[in-house]
Amino acid sequence: MSLDEKFVQKQKKALLAEKQKLEKKIKELDEFPDYGRGDDDNARELSDFENNLSIENQFKFLLKKTDAALKSIEKGTYGKCSKCKSEIENGRLKSMPYADVCVVCHAKTK
Repeated sequence: MSLDEKFVQKQKKALLAEKQKLEKKIKELDEFPDYGRGDDDNARELSDFENNLSIENQFKFLLKKTDAALKSIEKGTYGKCSKCKSEIENGRLKSMPYADVCVVCHAKTK
């Protein structure tokens, strides 16, 4: 049983919206403000930079997964588990449109 084309197009639209949102957030994090020259300002700036770096890495990871999902739609392989090649559950794809493994394979990696 393959995925319904209407479902795939809905997922594509969601993925494109997510991609745009992630790119915007990454760009916002790159525009890091200057808090000032005092020691307290520098400490706050460093702390925020470290926090933002972690968040930026997570956004970039999600962007990579989102791009991969969009490519799989173009190739006609969207919704197929990258490990066992079975179909990924619709509920999993609805909640995580960039999912590339089924629930069973995901559980095996934990």
